[in-house]
Amino acid sequence: MQRVGARGLQTRRNSSRQKSTLMTDTVRPATLGKHLSTTPSLLWMGVLFGVLFYIIDVLIDVYLFQQGKLVDQLTNPDHHEVFMRASIFCLCVAFAAYASILLRRAQTDARRAQTAEKFLNSVVDNIPSMIFIKDAGELRFVRVNAIGEKLLGMSMSELIGKNDYDFFPRDQADFFTRKDREVLESGFMLSIPEEEIDTRLQGKRVLHTRKVPIPDDTGRSAYLLGISDDITEIKQAEAALQETEIRLQTLFDAAAEFIFLIDPDGIIQMVNRQAVEQSGYTEEELTGNNIKDFFTEKARHTCEGNFPLLKERGYLRVDNDFVCRSGRVIQMQCSATAVPDKTGNFASFLMIQRDVTEERAVVSALADSERRFRAIFNSTFQFIGLLDPEGIVLEVNETALDFGGFALDDVIGRPFWEIPWWTTATEVQQCLRDALAQASRGKLVRNELTVHGRNGKLATIDFSLKPVVNEQGETILIIPEGRDITDIKRAQDELQQRQQELAHITRLSTLGEMATGIAHELNQPLTAISSYCESALAMQKMNPQLPESLAEIIRRTTKQSHRAAAIIRQLRDFTDKRQNTMDVLDIDELVQKSIRLLDWELRDNDTTIETHPGAGGGMILANKVQIEQVLVNLVINSIEAIRESGRTDGRISIHSKRLPNDLVEICVADNGTGVAADMKDCLFDSFQSKKPNGTGLGLSVSRSIIESHGGKLWFDREQLNGAVFCFTLPLQGEKQRP
Repeated sequence: MQRVGARGLQTRRNSSRQKSTLMTDTVRPATLGKHLSTTPSLLWMGVLFGVLFYIIDVLIDVYLFQQGKLVDQLTNPDHHEVFMRASIFCLCVAFAAYASILLRRAQTDARRAQTAEKFLNSVVDNIPSMIFIKDAGELRFVRVNAIGEKLLGMSMSELIGKNDYDFFPRDQADFFTRKDREVLESGFMLSIPEEEIDTRLQGKRVLHTRKVPIPDDTGRSAYLLGISDDITEIKQAEAALQETEIRLQTLFDAAAEFIFLIDPDGIIQMVNRQAVEQSGYTEEELTGNNIKDFFTEKARHTCEGNFPLLKERGYLRVDNDFVCRSGRVIQMQCSATAVPDKTGNFASFLMIQRDVTEERAVVSALADSERRFRAIFNSTFQFIGLLDPEGIVLEVNETALDFGGFALDDVIGRPFWEIPWWTTATEVQQCLRDALAQASRGKLVRNELTVHGRNGKLATIDFSLKPVVNEQGETILIIPEGRDITDIKRAQDELQQRQQELAHITRLSTLGEMATGIAHELNQPLTAISSYCESALAMQKMNPQLPESLAEIIRRTTKQSHRAAAIIRQLRDFTDKRQNTMDVLDIDELVQKSIRLLDWELRDNDTTIETHPGAGGGMILANKVQIEQVLVNLVINSIEAIRESGRTDGRISIHSKRLPNDLVEICVADNGTGVAADMKDCLFDSFQSKKPNGTGLGLSVSRSIIESHGGKLWFDREQLNGAVFCFTLPLQGEKQRP
């Protein structure tokens, strides 16, 4: 194949070149190497043949023609024999020398042909086009370069000696064969711009093929040379480009915006269908005119100012007003982009104008709606916000921000449970996270929670999380809402306190009624005891023989019965609910009378009580029973504190003194356990007590009584040992001296 290809390509050359080619075809590189290695021995072969002929001639003369002896023929031949034998020897040597010269010349030509063939093969294989050669007879392949092998997906050994019908579909093979015959018969090159070919590995490809006839020495077409370029990618790119151009033109005409192509002076070169239809102008009225001619005067001035900037930057985005043929003005959002030419200069500009008239009207209406919503959102008394499904804060109204003392930037983008509102306790934060998890699953959650407000203020809120779901039922937003119910809860607590106080007062009233009945029942036996004792004393006087000690016992019994009767009367007065009048009272005497009510309690607890009157006859206007109730309550609290401390030297002291501003101060001090640290801030609140059986109302009621009399009740916070409770009452003058 290579020999045929080389010989075919050497046509129309001189005969010496043809001989060189033939030599190259005949002597292959391996044989040539062998000849090159034996060339120096040709001369010795000539010498050997000359000597051999000389010996053979001697042997013929001696043995065949019987001309002398062998030794004589070798050592002393005739002159003509010597001449003949020497001539033949020289002729052998000369022939060997001539053959050596011819062989060397053939070797040189073979090397040149080999070099030329390698160069030609390298050139052919490196040409980026497929090159093939067919014989003119049966159109069988005799040569295919490497690019052709790669394109067809077959090796040259598979192709050589076969024609198109062995590889390609019949319709393709018929086409290729017809074109090949056309070239060979015409003797001229034929260019086929496009032909499809089915390849083994790359599928269907498109080729641009040029076919050339190669004549022999007689001028007849001996071979067909074909050069094919794979233009598949080019055709695909052209098709894609054409499709893109069609698509762009379709988009250009179908776009909802006004699209203009203008030159650097602003002259309209092209306009799309939307601009023509919506503006009312014809395409002829728009093209060829300056784009500024269709703007309002204000927009025209803006355009004149911005056009140099567009030429400099190559891009500009502005708003303008476009005037339609009917006079209607369309608010436009304009975007202009430079279209550079091959040199990079801005040859034209693409201007896209979008009608934003309705959009801006909607935006304006939306802004008005947003302002109204914001006014309602921020003016409501409710705490309202907006969260994403993960609990991240998106929006909070001003009511909630003012309550917490925060700015909007302090909470936006943060997890809801990390906002300082919820830092009262980790339990509250965990409860909130659990509630958010439920709300994200579409469940409405409602709780009462305690939150932190401005300056650490605690408030109770009625709190809810409402999920907002889309059409698929997925939670997209969560609305947290809170209502400050601190005052409501306080009112409920106060109502409950008043109800409990009322129940306590009812029990006291019942106790008072019972005490009145008990006092009545006890007065009769006490009166009888007193009468019996007086009768016994009278009998003792009538009978002097009775011992004096018995009379003393009777007198003491009489005294104690009178004392018991007095205590019962005082107890009846203390519990008498009819005693609601205000009387002018001596405060020191009132203290003494109150203590007598507790003699039994003091003795039972081994507690001594001391009084230090200092009011100096000061008089107060007060309800006697209520002030006694305050004094009794304070003393009982002291007795219980001493008992709780376990002291055996319990001591209570009551001091009274005048103050400069017409007030009298009474203080009750003890050496008991004192006031617990965690009770100091809520000691006077209702139902605050650490006593196992305490109601928590004594001090609350006592403070209410004192304040209703125009005074104050407090305790000494600095007292370390025991407790000191004091109250003041306004003076009403002094007790008249007899």
